[in-house]
Amino acid sequence: MCGRYTLTNPDPKRLKIRFGIDAPFEFDERPRFNIAPTDSVLAVRDEDGTRELGKLRWGLMPGRWAEKPGRPLINARAETLATQPAYSESFRERRCLIPADGFYEWKKLPTGKQPVWISRPDEDLFAFAGIWARLERSDGEVVHSCSIVTTEPNEMMREIHDRMPVILDPGVESTWLDPAADPDDLLALLGPAKAGALVAREVGENVNDVRKDGPELLEPPLKLF
Repeated sequence: MCGRYTLTNPDPKRLKIRFGIDAPFEFDERPRFNIAPTDSVLAVRDEDGTRELGKLRWGLMPGRWAEKPGRPLINARAETLATQPAYSESFRERRCLIPADGFYEWKKLPTGKQPVWISRPDEDLFAFAGIWARLERSDGEVVHSCSIVTTEPNEMMREIHDRMPVILDPGVESTWLDPAADPDDLLALLGPAKAGALVAREVGENVNDVRKDGPELLEPPLKLF
């Protein structure tokens, strides 16, 4: 599962270069250290061969959600992405990249749950595999929402949690966005991160409070002796 993540340096020029953004965009994005479900998040989409950077609401609300509202779907399991009705249409037609530089998970210990921040060793940008949906509400408002795809954990993550978000290798991000990509080829991309691709470190309990969103969230936990 992935329930919180970070984008601590959302510099527009950096994002444009890293993700090959073609279309002009404007936003005033502050550093985020505690991105949570229902937040507006940055996402890269392919629109007629042009890469666009925009914002989506985190928590997928597919079209059928309008008739029978439920809890927004923040994660989509890779194993059922092509067959689960809530996800299958978005998987076939509306895929996206969700920029991040880390995510949180909670490791179960005898003393309770320990927050852990997982990132690349160099703490640089990466992309979650995402899907998105368009929903027109009864009042005419149009909501574009997204979900992060999750998969089985790699060896490191297995010690922390039984799921992990799909972090795409940069070399296959274009395939994920390609509208004409074969579904079987896409599903083959949705495995766990390679060994050594990620590192984990314990952080303090500030991340448990969604109202807190500063660099102190990445500080190590206070140890009392």
